Amino acid sequence: GSQISLFSMTILSITRLVKISQGLSIPGPANKKTCIVVAFIIFVTVGSSLTLAVVPLKSNFEDIFVNALYVPDVKFMRGFVTKSSFKHTLTTYYGKTRLSISSFSWRSIYSLISRMFTHEYGSITYQVVGFYGNDPVCLFKFFVTSDEPQEIYSWSLLGLNFVCFGIISVSYLAVFIFTSTSSSSLSQGATGGLVRNRNNRLQRKISIIILTDFLCWVPFIIVSFLHTMGTVDASPWYALLSILILPINS
Repeated sequence: GSQISLFSMTILSITRLVKISQGLSIPGPANKKTCIVVAFIIFVTVGSSLTLAVVPLKSNFEDIFVNALYVPDVKFMRGFVTKSSFKHTLTTYYGKTRLSISSFSWRSIYSLISRMFTHEYGSITYQVVGFYGNDPVCLFKFFVTSDEPQEIYSWSLLGLNFVCFGIISVSYLAVFIFTSTSSSSLSQGATGGLVRNRNNRLQRKISIIILTDFLCWVPFIIVSFLHTMGTVDASPWYALLSILILPINS
């Protein structure tokens, strides 16, 4: 929801800036071309947001988005077992000469674990600790450490969101400057009070839009950076920040 909202606000701010820079005019009735353009923009906005959310769930990318396995049936594999822990265990069991670098993909690890036990032991079950399973609340994993495989993906999205915030801020500031400049001559006449009131209302709206985006993403990005650098462990705060801070721009 927050991603769709941010993309929508970015497109809306650019559209407003372009329209105002072309001159203020009363829009005419929507025609077929306008409806197609609007439908395409909505499709791209929703589609890109859903794609970003669904990609971590695809099995083709599990080596990027799966952090660990939980294997309750095996006593010596306690808790969430990471790939590096599996590498040590499997190398000890199979020997270095029987394993290659490619053997440590998650798909091969599943197979190697099952081959460690006989049929008398029973089937080995495991649970994947994936991109949305690192916290009690299934949320997008923005708080990543430097040794987690999804660091690049999470920070690429945070960078994209920061760019969107910058576009929104610059666009609305330009809108305010443009409207203030174009209406300065009108503020001297009989309708000057109305023009000033309109500009004040516009300034308040723009300030609220920029402030809510700032409060939503800038503190979140700063905390994510400190968490990645190891300065603070922000994991206990993630659910609270995601539920209370991220929806602000919605």
